[in-house]
Amino acid sequence: MKKIIFILILVVAAAIGAVAIWQSSPQWDDEVKVQPAKIKDVKELAQLCTVEVYEDMPMKGRVGTRHIFARITMRGTISFDLDKMEIVESGDTLKVTLPKETVEVLEATTPDAYQVIDTWNEKFLGSDNMTAAEENKLKKMASERFKNRIYNKGYVTRAREEAAANLQSILSTMTGKTVVVTSDRREKRGERR
Repeated sequence: MKKIIFILILVVAAAIGAVAIWQSSPQWDDEVKVQPAKIKDVKELAQLCTVEVYEDMPMKGRVGTRHIFARITMRGTISFDLDKMEIVESGDTLKVTLPKETVEVLEATTPDAYQVIDTWNEKFLGSDNMTAAEENKLKKMASERFKNRIYNKGYVTRAREEAAANLQSILSTMTGKTVVVTSDRREKRGERR
């Protein structure tokens, strides 16, 4: 008898718990509303969307009377800080402004990503060996040239177009609304900011 009462108490408690959970769950309306938490989740997801560019390029430079000619592999990433993304809700449309891109350039870490081909010195019997600091200064100049190439070759424009298309697709799927993504770019195509 005690077992039957115990089982009945468990069944009643389970039923009360199920009703409480059902009552506390959100009721879905026919109208879809944008919730800040969903937008925040999209921002975190979309931050992973970046474009990577690898390129071998010659590096020719000089420090004082010493010259170097080398081959360097550069790696560039184009990403967008979507915490700065502006979203305006207007009726059944979301207007999204894509923020300014972040272009980061690094020397590739693959084997043979940096190879010195030749070094020389203008001074007769002068040492043609460069210090690590001097080579790093020249590598920094090569990084700036590569960054300019990323803009001039249209990689940034393509990254913006892909990011806009991805955001439009993700947000319209999540919210059920029409999404219009625009860019805050103000200059001509291919020009560096």
